[in-house]
Amino acid sequence: MNPEPGSMEQSPRTLADKLVYLIDVYAQQNAAPGQQAQWPTFERLAAEISTSTGKSISHGYLHQLCRGQRDNPTLHHLQALAEFFRVPVAFFTDNEATREIVAQYELVLAMRNSRIREICTYAPLLDWEGLDAVTALVKDLAGGAKRPETGS
Repeated sequence: MNPEPGSMEQSPRTLADKLVYLIDVYAQQNAAPGQQAQWPTFERLAAEISTSTGKSISHGYLHQLCRGQRDNPTLHHLQALAEFFRVPVAFFTDNEATREIVAQYELVLAMRNSRIREICTYAPLLDWEGLDAVTALVKDLAGGAKRPETGS
């Protein structure tokens, strides 16, 4: 349905893209290890947002925002979305903030992979020269390859 986190060539730009990205990340974070991430229904997501933030948002409005049919939410709704997804409101309004937050999410999602965590466990034992060599090797091996799934 939507690109997996980790496969974004660039940061999302539109409000709909940004919201879809956050829902994708939310689905990934709530997926059982080794399981395919599945989007929650808009009904369930709207209820979770309303319950956790105390700010009401309807599933229909949430659906319209995700599909780009509505693109000018109230501050009340932006605050509810930002609070629920644990991002600053600037994520939705400032593309530079979006880029920085997406980079942080990509790192967190990558760390869910046990092989990546293992590499990171040994990295502090290397000197600068070793780190440079490992970085060059990983870049060379990845050379144009599709980024791996972030599951364990």
